Amino acid sequence: MPVTLINVFSVPKAKEDEFVKWWQDIKGDITKQEGFISGKFHKSIKPESRFNFINVALWENEELYWKAFEKSAAPAKAKLAEMDAEQTPALYHVVFEY
Repeated sequence: MPVTLINVFSVPKAKEDEFVKWWQDIKGDITKQEGFISGKFHKSIKPESRFNFINVALWENEELYWKAFEKSAAPAKAKLAEMDAEQTPALYHVVFEY
């Protein structure tokens, strides 16, 4: 069953450009992972938003997502710590569409 990853990020204002560039650099690796379907990367239009970036990605199933996560977790966590950025990822199933 497909899962939706919603990962919210809190990135210091001074690091936003660096964060976006880093994300553009790593997205190629993410999209090549088995089970990846699609993704969208969002930036808040309100400068005071706590979570100023949100990544929403569709994966074929939870198992393939976690497999991909294991490959990228350590380097991603190190880079986020370097930028003093926080993330809160979670997986979801669609309840209904409208």
